[in-house]
Amino acid sequence: MVGATEITAINDDDERTETVTQHWRGQKGIRGPSWMNMPLLTIDLLGTQIVWCTEMGYASPYLLSLGISKPWMSLVLVTGPLSGLLVQPLIGILADRSTSSWGRRRPYMFCGSILCSLSLLLLGFTKEVVSFFISPESPANATITIWLAVISIYCVDFSVNAVRAVDRALLVDTLPTAQQARGQAWAGRMVIVGSVAGFW
Repeated sequence: MVGATEITAINDDDERTETVTQHWRGQKGIRGPSWMNMPLLTIDLLGTQIVWCTEMGYASPYLLSLGISKPWMSLVLVTGPLSGLLVQPLIGILADRSTSSWGRRRPYMFCGSILCSLSLLLLGFTKEVVSFFISPESPANATITIWLAVISIYCVDFSVNAVRAVDRALLVDTLPTAQQARGQAWAGRMVIVGSVAGFW
């Protein structure tokens, strides 16, 4: 994004103010034909919603099949809302301070998407990954499989929330004020389609 912001600091001791100007690098805009601007800008929300709904639909039965107890499973699944509470403001602060040539939001979107994909793959193949390193007959195999599945779920939750935070911020950064409502409507459409696809 192109632009600048001014931050004014007030010193309580001698009532002086100091203004710091921060400049951002990059170009504000969306590549591609104009009729594809909104779908291209919100397509990540479709992907994260599919991942989120797939995890919510299949994580509980999978964890139960691995042998985790129901009280422990509820502690595992509470990380989704808690990760949103922690990760989204943190990623927002880091992205606001980013000076990457890719833009302020896109590096976090890219890294979060890669982490999310790898974590989802690891979640689907935890038994196979653990059995590759530890004999299936070993008593530690089941315990390590459960722990690896839990860590994978945590990584999926944290990475989905990171990507969602920068997706929403990218909407606000990129679109002019007159198109903000249209952009949020497209975001809602993508989330709805992702929910249907994820629970299908």
